[in-house]
Amino acid sequence: MSEAATAKSTPQSGTSLAELIYVELIGRAFLRVENNAVIKPDPAQLARLSIVLATEFENAAIEHRAASGPKNVGYDVQSMDLGNLGG
Repeated sequence: MSEAATAKSTPQSGTSLAELIYVELIGRAFLRVENNAVIKPDPAQLARLSIVLATEFENAAIEHRAASGPKNVGYDVQSMDLGNLGG
């Protein structure tokens, strides 16, 4: 992979997910009419939408990591078990 492709695929440090989503949305929101580019939706609305989408994505990622983590199946730790650790 070339340096340009690597730089494009990895976000810059300090670039939030919301900013990346905003750039993608604003790029898709252009309407080309007779060689003129016009933004159809309001850029402020796209910014709000990108923040909401980033928040939802991060919440879903947290839930996915929690569900994918190791589970202590079959262990029933009692307070008496913890009291006997001191020897």
